[in-house]
Amino acid sequence: MKPKVEIDPSAGFCSGVRRAIEVAEQLLSQPGGVACLGEIVHNESELSRLRHLGLKILDHGVDSGFAPGNKVIIRAHGEPPATFERLKSVGAGVYDATCPVVIKLQQKVSIASAAMKENGGTVVIFGKPGHPEITGLLGYSSGNVVVVSGQDDLELVDLSKPLRIFSQTTSDLEAYRKFCDTIQSGAEKVSGSTPDVIIYQTVCGQVSRRKPDIERFASSHDVIVFVSGSESSNGKYLSGISKRCNPRTFVVTGTGQIKPGWFEEISSVGVSGATSTPVWLMQQVAAEITEMIKKN
Repeated sequence: MKPKVEIDPSAGFCSGVRRAIEVAEQLLSQPGGVACLGEIVHNESELSRLRHLGLKILDHGVDSGFAPGNKVIIRAHGEPPATFERLKSVGAGVYDATCPVVIKLQQKVSIASAAMKENGGTVVIFGKPGHPEITGLLGYSSGNVVVVSGQDDLELVDLSKPLRIFSQTTSDLEAYRKFCDTIQSGAEKVSGSTPDVIIYQTVCGQVSRRKPDIERFASSHDVIVFVSGSESSNGKYLSGISKRCNPRTFVVTGTGQIKPGWFEEISSVGVSGATSTPVWLMQQVAAEITEMIKKN
């Protein structure tokens, strides 16, 4: 019997990325130039498809190659307020596709930062320094923010001060909880009483649910082919989980990297992907695997 090929039903664009892609497609169907500030999605194949439709990708030096009157999309990661002001000042039509979950986080950080400025406290954001979402969040703060990526950054946090702790929406929920537990216990030791520490659960539910989903999916197949863009942080995270559950996990960006030898003497193949991987690309990969299996 030939191995069965199944696409992970939980894989594919998260709602924030899907919304940004839909905004781009709608604008591209109308007259006039359309650009996105930064890569709209960390997937080379989807970017190629959108570029073919006419989408231009701008770096953050937006004066270069920018034509006033163009439509500019703000991607799901969001941008600081200064970016919106700059785009409008050069005559851009701004289309904000910031993920609604990120917008809520921006608002919370803004309010907490203003409050902490009043009482000498600090806003702590657990995430990846330099990530576009973090850059955007910093723009909504009053300057009293520390960005940490893990336990090694604990020394950056003054545990004697009031603290308001948030996470980047795409962080690992388990790692965030462990970090917060360490902060809480450390602040209790420093204060000798109940510390002024408030922890906010701001990891996106869609992202956090992918971990148990990929664990189940990877464990239920002999081989996993994980489809992801080379620059996708979420792809690296989820494929790493898949490899821990199933060592026969192979990461590809598209059909050209698939090898027939992966599918010998097995009964099932699972095709999965990141929150930035389009379903159409996983379908292409599944079809290619099916053809390879037929020929063996």
